[in-house]
Amino acid sequence: MPLRPFWRGAPTRFYVAPGLVVHVTSEDGEAFDAWAGAAHRSALAPPADLPVDWNRFDG
Repeated sequence: MPLRPFWRGAPTRFYVAPGLVVHVTSEDGEAFDAWAGAAHRSALAPPADLPVDWNRFDG
């Protein structure tokens, strides 16, 4: 579920699901940074299969 931005026009978005919080930032609208935090490592299993070039993935 997306959360409302802290202020209008902010390039950062937060998304939440049970046991999972994701922070996504895009400065230019094309490339993006994503960070995820989870209560349990198993919540990070689905993103591991996404077609993304991860710089670091500890899930």
